[in-house]
Amino acid sequence: MVSEPLGIRDKTFLINRLIQQAPTKTLVREFYKNAEENAALAPEGARLVRIYPVIFDGIRKLAFWNTGVGMSDDELRLATDLSSSLNKEMALDGNFGIGAKVSGLSASPHGIRYRSCKNGVVTQVIIGFDEEQNTYVRFEYEGLRATTIDVTAAVLQEGIHKVDHDWTEVVLFGESADHDTVAEPLGLGKKADRSYVPSEIFRRFARFADGVEVRADVALTKGGGATETGRTRRIKTLEEVIGDVRLRHERVLDAASGIVVHYVHDPRNPSTGHSLSAGGNAAVSSNSFCALVHKGERYSHETGKGWTFAAPRFGIAFGSRVITVEIELPESHATPNQYRTGLTRPADRADIELKEYAELVNNLMPGWVKDIDRACAPDSNEDLSDLKSVLQKLLEELRAPAETLKQTKTPEFDFAEPSAVGHAEAAPMEDDNDTDSAKENRGGAVGTNRTGSRAGPRNLHQAPSGATPSKSIRSLEQAPHITVLNDPEEIEAKRLRGRAARYYKETREVFVNGQYPVIGKMAAELTLELGAGNDPEAVQRAAHKAATHFCAFRVGKAVCYAIGKRLYSEDWTEEHLDMATSPESLTMAADDFRQSMKDAKRHAKDLIKVSDMERISFSLSDVDAD
Repeated sequence: MVSEPLGIRDKTFLINRLIQQAPTKTLVREFYKNAEENAALAPEGARLVRIYPVIFDGIRKLAFWNTGVGMSDDELRLATDLSSSLNKEMALDGNFGIGAKVSGLSASPHGIRYRSCKNGVVTQVIIGFDEEQNTYVRFEYEGLRATTIDVTAAVLQEGIHKVDHDWTEVVLFGESADHDTVAEPLGLGKKADRSYVPSEIFRRFARFADGVEVRADVALTKGGGATETGRTRRIKTLEEVIGDVRLRHERVLDAASGIVVHYVHDPRNPSTGHSLSAGGNAAVSSNSFCALVHKGERYSHETGKGWTFAAPRFGIAFGSRVITVEIELPESHATPNQYRTGLTRPADRADIELKEYAELVNNLMPGWVKDIDRACAPDSNEDLSDLKSVLQKLLEELRAPAETLKQTKTPEFDFAEPSAVGHAEAAPMEDDNDTDSAKENRGGAVGTNRTGSRAGPRNLHQAPSGATPSKSIRSLEQAPHITVLNDPEEIEAKRLRGRAARYYKETREVFVNGQYPVIGKMAAELTLELGAGNDPEAVQRAAHKAATHFCAFRVGKAVCYAIGKRLYSEDWTEEHLDMATSPESLTMAADDFRQSMKDAKRHAKDLIKVSDMERISFSLSDVDAD
């Protein structure tokens, strides 16, 4: 007896579940991709995809249309089955025929109308959810007792499309007869930007198939024509726009992995305020972004506030609004997941995340991109240059955690508190419920009392000759760079509302919220203590500077202690470092401002003296001038 392939006992249940669990956000991608692939089969010069509204009883319905190879009635019936495609190879890593119908029916259960012209004959099929049968069907036509019909006469009467060449049209009816799927393509009541559909195509696809031209009706694009239809605008890829408006860009290859990082500078047009790429691609809303690119498609796309927040991990502290980063992966490095919402590793199907490539983007970044990022940094009156050297000394002292920390001084004030007892590491606590194996894994001998003792040696592996710590570990040995943000927009972009600071370990950047209330509270107390006999304005300025300075120091010191634990304590992992340097932990370090009052007061006095000297010098210059 031969082996029997597995069957499906309840196909209706499986189909319903597959469709109802499908994400709707891939709808535009799926219907566009099907249209593009078919258009690519048309003769050169006739490869066209169009997106436009079709009116049913006064309600707009979204339509995708393409040239290419048309389908007969039998072929169209076959093509509207799930997991069925024509004129393409069925493969898990290819554009197999499950996506458009599944995501389409999830968002458009009222119906999807297919029309295809082949050899002058137009065939129509409508698929959707049948409430009586409680499943998805090809709808029967009243009085015809058929699910596929010839609509050539109706098409010629409508006068919109000719039948002298092959084409295919797909129209999304949505969730009900009154559902405007142009305004709400992802679901009834889910309003989308007017240019959502063409913008999704622009964001998702790094390139189009050779020779394929993509056009969207003005009703679906930004700019003029909101109430019009019949005119179209062409959708361009970023690569085309770069050439048209001459954006500066550079691709950098990582030889070890084969990954290419594409850096693009997309500055603002000073007369319009929009990006230059937006001006060169009128059909779409174009903004800077970061994304993974695989086989010409983008995944893990971050733009707007999401990209601004993530950008410091990639070495872009302030330039996210004008810098685009594409991380182009070799084909063998990834496979799309079932619904193509993300990428997975071929070996274990684990999700691939954008942040995994932050260090690579930072390491490969050309100097001109770094210059643009620095130029985007907000102006700041805070000089924190002295903090970096003090924090670096603190990190170096933490390399020997059992030794007493020496008092670190600067010409202005003391940063590190003296210690008479040192900072010896406490031994891990034993649990009465620990097994012998658990004790052995911690390095202790079975049956021994280790209370108060240092941890024993771990089971370490011998490193190969010439090996050195990884770049990420070496980078942790450098003190963080601290920037104080005072612009409310920048504070919001770094998600610092109600938080004192945020640390990006990938680039050792600390951003301090210069508007955090504790700074004002500390400044107010300093002003009261220093007010007598001094210029009130000078006192206020000095008090605020000192309060900001020491808030930054408390945050920086907390980060350094956490890094020291990660580097030099066997009991601290990457996860522990993340917890210790979370915005919440850093905020609590900043809140403890009274520990800094003594040094802050001394620092403020020095600033007042400098201010007085400058004022006296200015007054003397006025006298000399007289």
